[in-house]
Amino acid sequence: MSIEENYSISFIASLALREKQIQQSYRPIIAVHKWFARRPGTLFRGLLLSEFRDQPVEQTYYEANSFEGKAVADPFMGGGTPLLEANRLGCNVAGTDINPMSAWIVREEIDALDLVAYEEATGRLAKHLAQRIGDFYKTRCPVTGREGVDVKYFMWVKTGTCSACRQCFDLFPGYTLAEDARHPAYVLVCHGCGDLNEVDDPKKPGKCGCGVQLKTEGPVKRNKCACPHCGHANAAPFHGEGPPTHRLFAMEYHNPELKDRQGRLFKKPDADDLTRAEAAGAAWKRLRPQFVPDDAIPDGDESSRLHRWGYEHFR
Repeated sequence: MSIEENYSISFIASLALREKQIQQSYRPIIAVHKWFARRPGTLFRGLLLSEFRDQPVEQTYYEANSFEGKAVADPFMGGGTPLLEANRLGCNVAGTDINPMSAWIVREEIDALDLVAYEEATGRLAKHLAQRIGDFYKTRCPVTGREGVDVKYFMWVKTGTCSACRQCFDLFPGYTLAEDARHPAYVLVCHGCGDLNEVDDPKKPGKCGCGVQLKTEGPVKRNKCACPHCGHANAAPFHGEGPPTHRLFAMEYHNPELKDRQGRLFKKPDADDLTRAEAAGAAWKRLRPQFVPDDAIPDGDESSRLHRWGYEHFR
């Protein structure tokens, strides 16, 4: 049988979707470093099994497989997902890329690791970080009232200043914080009070508790934004000179007391959260870290867009 006969698009697509969804709690080794447009490992494992086995991938995927003696080469390896999956199946692998960062990332992904030494080192690092900055990543659960639960993500929105009335406003392209894929409902941000609302149908979202009609579309469209205070039409970059400012508008957190609750946990930041964010910003300004590049951002097809938004240095 050929790879075309063994491979199943629907079977692999369903597994790939699950792989992406569980990355909230399980991260494969390829997630050790960001890379552009990573494809799920499931995809490449399915292709390898379909090529090197003579049975349908639905059958071979859950079997023990070893392709010792087989060689897989990727001349444009990028983040290395195909090579990692081939290596896990026992293949000899070789990869190249014009980007030296790619070579370093893939080498670190595949190289042998002393797990005991790794666990000891990461344990010391985690303890050190918890002591120094751990409080910045804590919040109060609004459902149970538990203090000190872990924050998973902070959501920020760019803000602008109206060139007519000089008042500040949010630059939301849309008000949908979460869809009903990994959450039982849509989560919409109220453009009036900023509260987070769960709705079943985004086309008929209803009203927020403050009385404002909820909506999904934000005010920013094609580099234009009408001021919500005076109606003046502002043009990008919306903030005058320098880079834009940001406002913390939502957080996703984890509470072990709610482990059986379906979906994700979101909250609007309270006064304590905003105080922590300000403290974190102040602590950052006191640092002079060598790992933050002070280089000027050069002109380029992509980097010139940063210039238009007021960003001149990588820091």
